[in-house]
Amino acid sequence: MKPVCEVMVLEVLPGMRAVVARKLVEKHGFSQKVAAERLGTTQPAISQYKRELRGYKVKMFKNNPKVLEMMDSIAKRTASGELSQDQVTLEFCSVCKFMRSSGIVCEIHKKMYPSLENCRICID
Repeated sequence: MKPVCEVMVLEVLPGMRAVVARKLVEKHGFSQKVAAERLGTTQPAISQYKRELRGYKVKMFKNNPKVLEMMDSIAKRTASGELSQDQVTLEFCSVCKFMRSSGIVCEIHKKMYPSLENCRICID
């Protein structure tokens, strides 16, 4: 069984980056190169996010308007220059903390491992 942190890194973080990267490129007119620099990743990663080859599990966010709102805020503040690359990373950590404390990550983790039915480690 993968620990919850590994699930976040493998399943959730790429999706968050994909959402923000697409907003920077499609909504704010960033080139893939500039979006990559702002997010602390590479241009090929942005290309893969855009083509849904990486971070394609963004569906997990569609039912949570608060998470989408948080990622939209990250994109807007990144586009405006308000957030540095380091601050973007901290913002992703804030989204992760919210997702853990609100039980969203538990849902993902329990789908992967039904034996965790009574687990509350993220919430408690």
